[in-house]
Amino acid sequence: MIIEAYRGDGLREGSPIVEPLLSDDALLHRGVAEMDANAHAFNRVEMAVVFRPGFRLGQIVEATDPSTASPYRAKVTGIQITVSEAAIDTHLNLEQPR
Repeated sequence: MIIEAYRGDGLREGSPIVEPLLSDDALLHRGVAEMDANAHAFNRVEMAVVFRPGFRLGQIVEATDPSTASPYRAKVTGIQITVSEAAIDTHLNLEQPR
């Protein structure tokens, strides 16, 4: 089975999803997941934050950009924690919908 994928408002053609080893039902679920993941444009943001245990990939967080007054919500797509004798540094990669 081949699923044709279109991105954004349906004008950008994406590469087809071809998985001959998956069942039709699994292909349909994968196609829906691919379309959902690529339907909207995102701003990618890297942010240094105060260490706090409990950050998880896929978690929705509220962040504030110093250049704007209002906070925004974004999904955590990457977590980097660096430990030294002096400090624990935490950097988050976020995806913010445009």
